[in-house]
Amino acid sequence: MKKVLIIFILWFAVLHGQVAIKSLKTYTSRSETELPVLQMNSNNKLNIYFEVEAETQPSFNIIFKFCDAEWQPYDNNLLTEVGSTIFYNVDVQPLPFEIHGANYFVNETFPTKNIKFNVTGKWMFFITDKFDDNLIYDYGKFFVVGNKVKLNFEIDEKRREGSISDNNARDRVINFEVNFAIPYFLDPFRIEHIEIIKNNELNNPIILDKDVYSQNRAFRWDAGKYFSFIIKDVEPGSEYRQIDTRSENRYPFPKTKARFSGIEYSEFYKQNKKDLNGGFLLMDNKNIEADYLETKFEFKPHKEIKNDIFIVGSFTNWEVLPRFKLKKRNDIYTINIELKRGKYDYQYVTGNIKDEKVVNIDWRIFEGNFWDTENIYSIFLFYKSPINGEYDEIIGYKQIVR
Repeated sequence: MKKVLIIFILWFAVLHGQVAIKSLKTYTSRSETELPVLQMNSNNKLNIYFEVEAETQPSFNIIFKFCDAEWQPYDNNLLTEVGSTIFYNVDVQPLPFEIHGANYFVNETFPTKNIKFNVTGKWMFFITDKFDDNLIYDYGKFFVVGNKVKLNFEIDEKRREGSISDNNARDRVINFEVNFAIPYFLDPFRIEHIEIIKNNELNNPIILDKDVYSQNRAFRWDAGKYFSFIIKDVEPGSEYRQIDTRSENRYPFPKTKARFSGIEYSEFYKQNKKDLNGGFLLMDNKNIEADYLETKFEFKPHKEIKNDIFIVGSFTNWEVLPRFKLKKRNDIYTINIELKRGKYDYQYVTGNIKDEKVVNIDWRIFEGNFWDTENIYSIFLFYKSPINGEYDEIIGYKQIVR
């Protein structure tokens, strides 16, 4: 319900406030293209960058809120005091007047002297009107992690157990085993779950709760301090498709095609070139050619598809959303998306729209599945902390580049 409210407020703000937030990018000083993860008590910084289309220079606040494991901000008063912080002095700068599609930009770095992230877990920020915090223009997510527990892992390449798919490419899977020992001051009964995120697919996590057991999910505990989480049959996928519109000659303003060579097709049997692991890069905002282009994506599937086809990528925050459904005309599926000149990872999926959400998503149908795909896996260990009325604390974190 809260997510629906946020989306409605965003729509209302853009429509009635005549302010549009574009190219929102959340990253750390460690990497511009990786999942935004801040290590507690480190020198790493969180960067929030976005551009604004507005007739006059707007004024913003950025409100940070500490969230539970489901990305719901806490309303516990004890947690609100440590996990709700407002940044009032947002510096809005003009873009070169030659740029089409945006007029201003914001580039802020955190933590600051007054903005601290004092608890580990999931965090959100909300870009609001300076004079009305209820007017939310956009929002983003990031993680703050601790190192109370050291995570050890094993990864194996396997064929999918228990079933054989129509094509053996779908049987290529990897199995994870995450092992750890907790220190004496942690309660073993408060260990909650493991969450694994591939690349930047923050909205499509693999979650293993300790109370869930199935053929490809298992949890082990020696009744002492040693734990194991086992996750099987994870499809590595393929390198993402990529568009790079930074060349003004190949991709002219104001309208262009995503694929310079023409229509895109299924790449189920083709491994793409090295990608940005789901990230994106924007053309330098000092470049007067850093315009927003109406970009046309054209796709022809290899066979008749009964379900709808959607585009998903770094420009959708890797969320499969109804508004990114492709329209079919004859045998060609198309969609136009406004994108700032830059380099973006994306892919095509199938699914169905139900209750304004996309369900039954098939991520592999057009993109293939290869063991030699390079992915970054971020592993988070959650613990139900008894402090401040209980909250979902991240006590262990590990990044794997495979």
